[in-house]
Amino acid sequence: MGCNEKEQHNDSLLRLNRYLAMCGLGSRRKADELIAAGRVIVNGKKVTELGVKIDPQKDKVEYMGKALSAIKKIEYLVYYKPCGVIVTRFDPEGRLTIYDALLKSGRDIGHLKYVGRLDYNSEGLLILTNDGEMVHALTHPRYQIKKVYNVRTTRYLKDEEIEQLKAGVMSRDQLLRASEVRAISSKNGQCWYEVVLFEGKNRQIRRMIDAVGHEVKQLKRVQFGSVKIGSLKPGQVRELTEREIGALKNAGYKNN
Repeated sequence: MGCNEKEQHNDSLLRLNRYLAMCGLGSRRKADELIAAGRVIVNGKKVTELGVKIDPQKDKVEYMGKALSAIKKIEYLVYYKPCGVIVTRFDPEGRLTIYDALLKSGRDIGHLKYVGRLDYNSEGLLILTNDGEMVHALTHPRYQIKKVYNVRTTRYLKDEEIEQLKAGVMSRDQLLRASEVRAISSKNGQCWYEVVLFEGKNRQIRRMIDAVGHEVKQLKRVQFGSVKIGSLKPGQVRELTEREIGALKNAGYKNN
């Protein structure tokens, strides 16, 4: 093999963990776990050593008995999840999932993963993608991604209650806190607040509001990182812009 051929060959090699991420199996860190656990086969042989490189054009890579191929197109979508739709692939109670809802509207997103969750009774912005590394980066607690919610409560929050939410409240042995809480509307008995979080524990806002003696009547996520819901209506979906994708990657990977 001549020098040029060697250079071309080296250029075609990829670290196995990166290739697995490109095939939609999650982040490179997750791929390393799969490799170390002996669940990845390359050319008929189990690989457990980290740092192995492969040639995607020549080497056959298998996971769980299935040959892998790199995703041809990375997709990034914003979906306005309506109330009464659950964020999961399959619900044992038979409730409508986001995958079912979008398929009914003519959009098959079975190959995409959701970034974070919204509970059944909540609505608003949900990001969907087949970029495994982005999913990992935007959902890992260490990256502190900003999330903004509009929240309607049963009655007005007192100043001291707002301060308590920002200082932190205990719920199920967890300390939950909001970065910001501010009133945005209080007409006709409708008490709306903007709540900003940099963490994402299960049903966090509902648990926090409950801890100070109130109840959430409506909850809508309007921003995730730098991505805003804008004019989207419940059930609608759109592609992220290049600028939005770049900003999300910067936010998720800046501490990586």
